[in-house]
Amino acid sequence: MATSTNTTIQTLMDEAQALDPTDMNLEEKLNLIAQKVAAEQRKVKAALTGVDEASLIDPADAFACEGCQ
Repeated sequence: MATSTNTTIQTLMDEAQALDPTDMNLEEKLNLIAQKVAAEQRKVKAALTGVDEASLIDPADAFACEGCQ
C-alpha cells in the first residue's frame, strides 16, 4: 500500500488497510475514509497555495486519494 508523509492521511490509509473485507459496511467505511482524505488534501493545498479551502473543492477530485493520483 502507498505511504504518505502527511500523518493524517497515513493514519486514514492505515485505517482503510485494517478494515475487514467481509464487513457488510465496508463500502460505507471506505467512502467515509476517502472523504476524510480528500478534506485533508484540500487543507494541504489551501495552505500551500494560500487560496481559501472552500474554493478548492473540485467534484472530480472528491475521492482521489494520494495513492490514486
